[in-house]
Amino acid sequence: MLIQPFGTLIAIFFLYMSFAFATAGLSEAALLPEEVVVLVNAKSSESVRIGQLYMDLREVPSGHLIKVNTVLKDDVSFDHYNRVIAEPVRNIIGNLNDEGSNIRCIVTAYGIPLRIAALKPLIIPEKEINNLEHTIKKKREELSLLREKRKEPGAEKGDLKKAVRKLDGEIKSLRLRLGTLNGSDTKSAVDSELALLLSPDYPYAGWQSNPQFLPNRGKAAHFGRVLMVSRVDAPTPELAEELIRASIETEKEGLSGKIYLDARGLKGNSAYAAYDNEIRRAAQILQKGLLPVVLDNRPALFGSGEAPAAALYCGWYSLGKYQDAFQWVKGAVGYHVASAEARSLHSTKHAYWVKSMIERGVVASLGPVSEPYLHAFPHPSLFFPLLMTGQYTIAEVFAMTNPLLSWRMILVGDPLYNPFKNRPAYFHDNLPSPP
Repeated sequence: MLIQPFGTLIAIFFLYMSFAFATAGLSEAALLPEEVVVLVNAKSSESVRIGQLYMDLREVPSGHLIKVNTVLKDDVSFDHYNRVIAEPVRNIIGNLNDEGSNIRCIVTAYGIPLRIAALKPLIIPEKEINNLEHTIKKKREELSLLREKRKEPGAEKGDLKKAVRKLDGEIKSLRLRLGTLNGSDTKSAVDSELALLLSPDYPYAGWQSNPQFLPNRGKAAHFGRVLMVSRVDAPTPELAEELIRASIETEKEGLSGKIYLDARGLKGNSAYAAYDNEIRRAAQILQKGLLPVVLDNRPALFGSGEAPAAALYCGWYSLGKYQDAFQWVKGAVGYHVASAEARSLHSTKHAYWVKSMIERGVVASLGPVSEPYLHAFPHPSLFFPLLMTGQYTIAEVFAMTNPLLSWRMILVGDPLYNPFKNRPAYFHDNLPSPP
């Protein structure tokens, strides 16, 4: 379930509206191979092989391979992350920069753990937690009754709607407080923490605002350097290798095909309706580009055979259950907005969207390793136009559109991938102002 913290989405929309989208401010040096380091797991020969292959194919300097002796599983403790992964990577990047390099991006290769487990507080206030859980239960019961009343004939729909919205917001705020007390909001993605590797100490609980996120630029001081991070990973080493090769091959000819956007037809003032409207807005904006746009505004998702020649995709909401509606072209990029779609990239038991799309030929996707809350997802009306200009690599596009760090969203794909480099499909002067 995607939970939108009370008032957060509205606040972000106001931030967007107040942000002047200055195209001149986006022109910065494109990410280069010599600005990349590749992180591999020394305990996995396949991890080392995939990392070395990536460096060879992308001509990353040989001294930019970093080996760590970490575990061969998705989850690590916070202590393990700090000692075994973060500390040696920080030291090596520091040495490379001291020697004249300009490291801007970390590639986490197949075999590097995915997620940092929740860090339980030393003192757990059980009484307050129990009280919160009891209050949440009571408010949920009230909410259920209010929703039933809205269905009754002659009910004051407007007043009940406001009451439902208010109570829903109170429940979400209480759940966030509960997460802080029991430590569940300290769970995060390895990649998202690595982005702040060169930053000074910051609160680990919850998320940190991403200073590279376009609406944040110039808004607040950030001490330290933020790195881009992308994961060259897949359900198998062979698919990880194919992801790299297909990305490089697609760049030569350019990505072509159709854009598929899957809204749900939601209306109203809820956070869900707002994001649904954002998908419809993306369709309007992308009509100005060169690729055909297909918008599905039905409650149901695209069905079997309804999405041929799919090059780009954003839609929602099928939790942990990929819908096999697409015929993906080589080099396709897409993401599905739901709470668990990067929970595992290797599971044989689940059909998470990121894993399933890569199995079927998508070479770049993004998703959360755990419940991210709705406002953590990039907005397609920014993500896809920026990518389609051909002026930015996929890692740069993600950095500019990912709102949060020290959190749960990851990018899977070759960070240097620029599918529109030789054949732009959206032009800089037509970039949209933020929503």
